[in-house]
Amino acid sequence: METIELITEKKEQEESLETLRINEQWGSQVKILSKLDILKTFPDSKQLGIEGIDGKEYPVPQPEEIRARLETNKEMVLAKMNQGFTRIVMVPFGYSLDSLSDKYKKTILRHHKEGKLLATKEKPTDPDELLELDENEPLWRWEGYSHTDTEGKIVYFPEEFSDRHGERTKKELLASDSLNAWQILLLEDMPNIPREGKGQEIGGRHQLESNKTPTEYLRLLQTEPEYKGEFGLTPEADLMYAITYLEETNQVTNDYNGKGSLSFQIGAYFPSSGRVPGSCWARCRRRAGLNGSSPSYRNSNFGVRVGVRV
Repeated sequence: METIELITEKKEQEESLETLRINEQWGSQVKILSKLDILKTFPDSKQLGIEGIDGKEYPVPQPEEIRARLETNKEMVLAKMNQGFTRIVMVPFGYSLDSLSDKYKKTILRHHKEGKLLATKEKPTDPDELLELDENEPLWRWEGYSHTDTEGKIVYFPEEFSDRHGERTKKELLASDSLNAWQILLLEDMPNIPREGKGQEIGGRHQLESNKTPTEYLRLLQTEPEYKGEFGLTPEADLMYAITYLEETNQVTNDYNGKGSLSFQIGAYFPSSGRVPGSCWARCRRRAGLNGSSPSYRNSNFGVRVGVRV
């Protein structure tokens, strides 16, 4: 029989997971994904989900599935929650990156036309600041993004940024495990990546700050105990965070001319060009941007967004 102490510990852990408000976060994101027509109802199964770049159907994970994934590595999850990783992001990873970025572009344009395209606030009590927008090009994309996942020009979760990256394309990941079609992440709910010297220490972990290279960020995640269990985001994940944050707050993310920083997505790599993807809001150009940078590039305005895969 289980001891009273063990039963009490399990109850406390369950209560800790409940602070994530799994059902509430799930409902909000499914509503957004449906509103943007990313989700579709499959005619035969009647399930709600995405069509992957491989032409297969991938139902959206249900709250109980997300809870089960969290339970699988509960000790690590609870530790990361204590360090500020409390925002669940459901990433339709199997979905076309071109299509997802098009959804982001349309979302930006709609918010602008509704008068609800706002700069990222530092505090919720800050006054609204309306952003200008280049309506002809709400989202600029570096040419390397075109058909990059469907044609296998991008790899995910690299071990290093070189020919020895050691990782696979999206089609290979989908073929290896259908669960890869949906990434479930825990993120810091932090639209402004802190500049150098501005990061906080939360739960024994110091927030990653700007002004390091993609290679340096990757090495920190691989070697420093305080970042154990963390991974760089993929472009798909950063786009979903940007979309959901914009829909929920009317505010952009990665506003590097404002209070934030550009975000390197070190969870992906373009082998043919040797570039690392990144995203930003560029006030100077009145638009969002998806770019590619050298793994050795450093800029005081450039940082990294990381998450915990569950």
